[in-house]
Amino acid sequence: MSEEKDEWYVSRSGQRFGPVTFAEMVDAARAGRLEPRTDMVIGGGQTEWKPAGEIDGLFERRDPAQLVSDGNRMGHAPPNDSLADSGSFDFQNENVKPLKLPGASRLGYFLGVTVLPVLLTVGLGTVLPKIQEFAGKEYAPWAALIVFAIPFAFMIAIVLKRFENLAMSGAWLFGLIVPILNWWIGYRLFACPPGYGFTKKLDRIGKVLAVIYWAGPVLGIVAGIVFAGAIKEAQQSGKLQEFINKYEQQIPKMPNLKKSEPAR
Repeated sequence: MSEEKDEWYVSRSGQRFGPVTFAEMVDAARAGRLEPRTDMVIGGGQTEWKPAGEIDGLFERRDPAQLVSDGNRMGHAPPNDSLADSGSFDFQNENVKPLKLPGASRLGYFLGVTVLPVLLTVGLGTVLPKIQEFAGKEYAPWAALIVFAIPFAFMIAIVLKRFENLAMSGAWLFGLIVPILNWWIGYRLFACPPGYGFTKKLDRIGKVLAVIYWAGPVLGIVAGIVFAGAIKEAQQSGKLQEFINKYEQQIPKMPNLKKSEPAR
């Protein structure tokens, strides 16, 4: 394995560790500190998250006596065949560093679907008259359509990049046109950290963003229920009809104009 590719990241329960070397991961696996089924790994030139157990050579089966000898020599506890289901990684690099996955991050997605499309629309709208003049009257409507389709296409590209960053299929894009489902997908795009399609774990920032995201519709539903209750109560007490009558009295009445008769 080349040195420039010997850089790996491990994700467990929302925490991300790395970069670490392949040798450090092997040591952790031998000591029972790496779970082959639920710990997700990326690195070594691969572009997708995979369970640690699917990485060739990471959980290589060897003679138990040799494993005990290696564990004692490296200062690790003797490993077992099943590998521990829990425990800390305890890698040499104790600092948790953010994962650098391909695609658009949360910030990149937010800017890409809000600020940048507005700037593109304003900028292209400024030069649109010159483009229409150059295209001529016959093609002027098509020029306007193409110009304003550019920000929309840019937003689609950003959303697809965001799905890539979340380790989700780009086919989820069609879910954005499905009612209710689009709210759930929007939540993932807005709040979830890189690799969420595999880890299904929120980090601290993601939890804060999730509260902000869901607070809007929840508060809207609560406000609607309160408003409907207030209207019903006012209707039952007669206050609603009294308010309507007062409002109608304040509306200026149009004079009753008669059709003028033709002069004789």
